[in-house]
Amino acid sequence: FEKGKKTMSFASDLRAADQTEKLMNKIDQLSGDFLEKNQVLRTGTKMAARADRNMAGQGIEVGSWGKVSGMNVLTNGGDGLLGSVSANKIEAGDTGEGTTESSIEVDTQVKGEQEERIMIVCDDKDKNFKRVMARFEELLSEKFPNPVKIDTYNPASIIPMGGNNAQCCIVASTSLSNGQSSAENILGRVLKRTLAPGGGGVSKPPTHLVVVSPVGTERIEVFPYSMQNMMGGKLKKAREVEESFISTVKGRFIADSSVPSLDYTILKLGDIVDDEKIASGKDGVMNIQPGDSLDGKVGVEAAANTLLQAVVLQPNARNATLSVVGAMGKNDAMEQDVWADWFLRLDGPELWRSEVLVLGDKDLERKFEELASYVEQWSDRFKKGAKGTGLTTPVSVVPSRFGKGNDAPNVLRKFGVRLEFKQTKTGAAYKTASEEKELESNQPGNNSPISNLRQKREGGIEILVEEVKAGGKNELRVRAKRCNMDDNTAVKEMSEETILKRVREAVEVWKKQQ
Repeated sequence: FEKGKKTMSFASDLRAADQTEKLMNKIDQLSGDFLEKNQVLRTGTKMAARADRNMAGQGIEVGSWGKVSGMNVLTNGGDGLLGSVSANKIEAGDTGEGTTESSIEVDTQVKGEQEERIMIVCDDKDKNFKRVMARFEELLSEKFPNPVKIDTYNPASIIPMGGNNAQCCIVASTSLSNGQSSAENILGRVLKRTLAPGGGGVSKPPTHLVVVSPVGTERIEVFPYSMQNMMGGKLKKAREVEESFISTVKGRFIADSSVPSLDYTILKLGDIVDDEKIASGKDGVMNIQPGDSLDGKVGVEAAANTLLQAVVLQPNARNATLSVVGAMGKNDAMEQDVWADWFLRLDGPELWRSEVLVLGDKDLERKFEELASYVEQWSDRFKKGAKGTGLTTPVSVVPSRFGKGNDAPNVLRKFGVRLEFKQTKTGAAYKTASEEKELESNQPGNNSPISNLRQKREGGIEILVEEVKAGGKNELRVRAKRCNMDDNTAVKEMSEETILKRVREAVEVWKKQQ
């Protein structure tokens, strides 16, 4: 009996081992087939993520949705783009930063395979926000040739894993009562890849995250926002939501090239009211500016139209924060060129622009050349170092380089110079003797691995002379915007203000000479 028992056990082990081997072979075969089938998709996704790391919105180019860091972002229909830039086609060209990348085309998502869908997360109690979203849906249906599915969820409900295959997720920051923790919970579910409903594939989480907030979330120490924040810390929690979304995008953007890069947009609205109530007063003047920089009220129509532009139509709204106040009439259709010029302020962002210097003059071409030459000569004063310029940080004077196309459709031609801050051995750049020794040991020619060879961007200001078309007439203007920036660049406010002051003075002198 014992001998038979051992024999049966041995035979059972052999059968189990045989079945295990067959199962593992089957898994290996399925895995191999899956990887082979998706090789092009995975390769394209990685290439898009690498390209997207250099993204710096550069406006719209005719024939494409827009130009991002010299790359044409193409779509297969409609006037807008849902999802992140890297989740759509990118054709590389001149980056505008002094380098030219080889011409490639990346297609990580073929439009038509995925239903166009937007997810909205907001509290039912926020009536004004829901009015804005209702008008937004109407405007969206007018802009897209195919219907866009809108899924609305209460933050207290069960948010579907993977965002229900939506390309874009819009969240009302004031609806997330617990601030950061609520935002992280929602992001954890929305960005989670899982099996698609009904099986047959893996879900595609949203790649464009939009947060709609009230103005003042970055100014809670300033009246009247300090008073608004006293009751429950509403503005502070809204800011926590914004920061959670931004940090999630930047973390995924930098660290995980196997996942399509994400885009974010933070849209800050004034107090939401009916447009008619403020249209005739000073609060009714429409205005869009970078960052948390405006105060006042915003009409439902103005807010919905701005949200539409930020979500699907304006490249410069990607990975940017903007504020909007003012009113629009429901039948007051605004030219797309005007919207593009407003959103152009987000590129950099813009720090200053002059009033119209020359309008509809028959000698406009000659005056453009004169103004461009004047700005170029003016910039020479900074080539000899910081001494005598009032700057606390020396700069390099570099001619601006522009890729194919313009920043906006109304910009006819432009000239520019870049005042790029030089690296100094102060502040974050200071190194101890041991750190300098370690850096020297990592230079080429030594046996140690090369590290940190890419020079840190120190920031700067680009001065642009532009001829633009506005109201049927051509005009000249000068703009100043930040340049040579990345996430680790410290803003040099004192030096920036000195440069802006000098630019304003120089432009005023040129204007008086005309």
